[in-house]
Amino acid sequence: MNTPEPALVVGLLPVLDPRIDPQLEARILEYLQLVPKLESLGVRVVWPGRAVSREEDAVAEVERMRAAGACGIIYFTCWFLRANVIVGACQHSHLPALVWSIPNLDDTSLIGFGVTHGSLDEVGFAHEVVCDQWNDVSAERIRAWLRACRVKQLVARSRYGHVGGKCLSMMTADSDANQWRRQFGLDVDHAEQWTLIHAAEQIPDAATTPLIADWKRDFRGVDVSDDVLLRSARLYLAGKQMFQDHRWDFAGVKCQFELLDNYLAPCLPIALWNDDGFVVACETDMNAALTMYVLHQFSGQPVMFSDIQYLNREERWARFLNCGTAATRLAGGKEHVVLRNCPEIQGTYDPQTGRHLCKGGACPHFILPPGPVTLARFGRIAGRYVLHACAGESFAYPHDEQSLLGIGAVWPFAYVKIQQDMERFVRNLRAHHMCIAPGHWLPELEALARLWDVEIL
Repeated sequence: MNTPEPALVVGLLPVLDPRIDPQLEARILEYLQLVPKLESLGVRVVWPGRAVSREEDAVAEVERMRAAGACGIIYFTCWFLRANVIVGACQHSHLPALVWSIPNLDDTSLIGFGVTHGSLDEVGFAHEVVCDQWNDVSAERIRAWLRACRVKQLVARSRYGHVGGKCLSMMTADSDANQWRRQFGLDVDHAEQWTLIHAAEQIPDAATTPLIADWKRDFRGVDVSDDVLLRSARLYLAGKQMFQDHRWDFAGVKCQFELLDNYLAPCLPIALWNDDGFVVACETDMNAALTMYVLHQFSGQPVMFSDIQYLNREERWARFLNCGTAATRLAGGKEHVVLRNCPEIQGTYDPQTGRHLCKGGACPHFILPPGPVTLARFGRIAGRYVLHACAGESFAYPHDEQSLLGIGAVWPFAYVKIQQDMERFVRNLRAHHMCIAPGHWLPELEALARLWDVEIL
């Protein structure tokens, strides 16, 4: 089991019947060992050191928990209780709530759970529930919820940078900035690609020369010109400064066609920004950027922005490709990656010259190594956010570099076995873009979707 970040803080509020005397309360809390159980998940627990039985006490405690930085509050039903206690605490805390019970023959925890769960539903207060013995399954469910609470908290404090406008009329990539603010707490900031190009042109050779030398040494192969590497280095450094100056936490870059036709395909810079831990989606796909950002917060690792390009329904696998922006850490490091030049066909076709306007660009080429992955994408149906996610397994496949008109030798690819009913998978695709995160993150994603009131498809 992966443990959450040490900075993760959770509130714990045990609640019981006001008729329980202090001696019995102490006995109950002693055998429950609630704090050690939660601390075993790697979190810091804020709690009053006792159980509460009255609404005014519960409200005062949750306010202290919020001030202490708790990302969510776990309400443990020690015994039968007055339902208004937890309902009132939830109403005032403005934090995610989880109602927890460990059924026991010697107490009435389950009875308290039932009246609390039903009462919260009666008044329409969203909450998670865990009602089970303390075991790997219940611990994993609580851990996933805690991580989702933390990511919800982080996202609500984040700012997304949108560099350029809608790309190639991708309606699935576009979203409503005001909806993001209302539903996720996210701020959306805009900038033009020409600003990034202008900033790149100001980067001195003294800053790019050592960077290019590092690339030539670190990558397994570099099959692009020095001029392309120079512009890639300038764009990479200019972007890092732009993100910092605008105080962005993640971003999207349009690329096609202002950057691609006039300066450079930004594939290598985007890959390296993601290597650095700064999430950037290409083609200004806002929903992919949001999905990548969330998955990165869960895993601490880069996430592959990809197109689903081929599907074998009978054998239950799909081929994904990326136009060059996949982080090299996904390959295991730069020593497993070859830089190839962006296909000319990516640029706008000029009928007068019979040529494409693509100004080149370095594309990291590799095949995603085998291992468990999570496939996911947030999207909208008639303006309402939904989540399509499933588990998968990246696997070794005899990749043909001559496939896709030779592009098989240029871009990053992934071959993934789909662990979902194939008809459901196809019907629930939210776009041609999907995000691939190494590891198993479905419980966290689904918990976060519930916190955001997002339907899970």
